[in-house]
Order: sequence, then structure tokens, then C-alpha cells
Amino acid sequence: MNVLIFGVTGNSGRYTANYYLNKGCNVYGVGRSEKKPKLISDIKYFRGDIQDISFFDTLPKDIDLVINFAGVQPSIISTSEKTNLDLTLRNYVDVNITGVFNILEYVRKNKIKNYIYTTTHRDFELHWDNNKYLENNLPVAINYKGDHTMYAISKTSAKMMGDYYSEAFGIRVFNLRLPMMFMIPADPHYLVDGQPKIMPFLKIIKDAIDGNELEIWGDPEMKRDYVHIENLVSLIDLCFLSNLERGTFNVGTGEAVTTERFIKEIGSVFSETPENIVYKNKNKTYKCAIYDISEQIDLLGYKPILLNEMLVKLKNEMKDKDSLKRWNWK
Repeated sequence: MNVLIFGVTGNSGRYTANYYLNKGCNVYGVGRSEKKPKLISDIKYFRGDIQDISFFDTLPKDIDLVINFAGVQPSIISTSEKTNLDLTLRNYVDVNITGVFNILEYVRKNKIKNYIYTTTHRDFELHWDNNKYLENNLPVAINYKGDHTMYAISKTSAKMMGDYYSEAFGIRVFNLRLPMMFMIPADPHYLVDGQPKIMPFLKIIKDAIDGNELEIWGDPEMKRDYVHIENLVSLIDLCFLSNLERGTFNVGTGEAVTTERFIKEIGSVFSETPENIVYKNKNKTYKCAIYDISEQIDLLGYKPILLNEMLVKLKNEMKDKDSLKRWNWK
């Protein structure tokens, strides 16, 4: 089986590539990095820009599955609406819309039967509410006053193009709606207005490891899905192996974990003093987003990894990769 992954150099792309390599597949990867990623050295790597139509002529034609992680988002883009509005807005359109159109044309022209796209849960942002389980196909509800607005618009547009290609050209298209994916990244930082900051959940883990006070922000009873990367990879493969012709599925757990439980579980897994907790109710916290996964279970046989197992996996992976040393945390 031949698998082609766009955006293979990103964290989710690398995990997915390793999954299919371990299954014995031929894995091809596309990215803009000059060098092939060390952690997935067994892939056949193509460096290029999805905005360049001629680049697609260099890619293999005999592909069974295309997985598309390619795109720009606020956490990886070097500019923002605050620092360079013109460039930022154009990047979202050029990469997330035009670039994805080019990928879909490559799929269509080469008669590739299976295409999986990872879209954003920001298309549901105005549906987010505590204790509300979000179904797969709610009406789009983008927050037009948020800092992810153009990102959400561009990703939703790309998803809609894929749905059209499925109906018009008989391609099996699956859209997977992603909240934040929890994993051990190569670099523990993300970008805020182009400036690197440590990922919030890794900052909490670092505080737990260092024996520092763990802070519970906002409403301790606010609930959300905490989703391990293996849940995403599992849904990708389940969609491909299914008898379905198309579908849109939330990548979630259905567990609805409170902020208080999340912080305390991190303490119990990573800290020698897990009771060292302080409540910061006035601090801003992430909006809740909980996903109904009943269709994923019924139609695909999905079995999500839940919070405690996820944290144990993260701890073991940090040890295996010697992450503390690589990140200069010790």
C-alpha cells in the first residue's frame, strides 16, 4: 500500500508516517523543510510548496491514500494579524485554500481513490459550551471576533472543496475535525504573534516534574476533550479501512474532563508532590469543547485513548526520547 502525506514534517504528520511505516506501507511525504526529518528517515521525501502547481508533477502517481496535514495556523505561522495583517491573511488563503485545491486536483487527475483531510474544530467555536456534546455535522459556527477567524474560514473552505470533489468525482473523502492534539513534539514551543512560547500543557508538565505549584485556571469544572495523537491516527486508518464512501468525524474522546481533573491527573503522573495545587479562578482559561463520538464508535469501531492512559503514554515517550535533555529541562 502506498501512502502520501502532505505536511509530513509537522508533529501529526510524523506520527502518522511512523504508524504506516510500522504497518509495512510505502510512505511518501511532502514538506517544505530542506532535509528529510530524522525521526521518519525511512519515508520517500519530496520537498516542495503546495502553492506551486508544477511541483505536483514530481510526485508519484500510484498512491492508495493521500493524507493532508498541510496548512498554516496561528501556532506555526511567523506572523499574525497583529504583526503583519496583509501577509497573514494572504498566507491563509494561498496555503489553506489554493494549496489544498492543488492537492485535490492532484488526487483527481491521478485517480487516487482515498483522501483524508484534517480540518479545525474552530468551525464549531460558537457551539462550544460546558456539558454540550458536539455532534459531527452541526452547522458551521465560526467566531468572527476571535484570533483564529481567517484560519477557521480557510480550513472550512478547504473542507468544503473536498466534499465537492467527493460528490463530483467519486473520491472517498473523509474530514477529521481536530482539537488540540496532545503528543511529545520535537520542539516544545509554539508561536504566539510569531514569538515562541512553551506549549501550555508542557509548561504544566514541566512544573509538575520540577515540583512547582500547579495552577488550576478559571472554572475548575469547565470540561473539554483532551485528545492523544494516537486517537487521530486510529481514526485516519479506521476511515480508510471502512466501507463508507465519505464522512466528517470529530477527533475526540467523549470523556469531558474538567480542568481540575486534568491538572490533578498531571500532578499524579508527573509530580512527586501532586497535592501542590493552587486555584487561579480569575485567570483566563481555554473554552470548553466536548465531542460526541457515538457515530465514530458505531460506524468505525473507534476506541479512544482516555486521559490517564494518554498522560502515561506521554511520560513514557518523554523518557524514551530523552525529551528533558533535548529540551534543556535538566
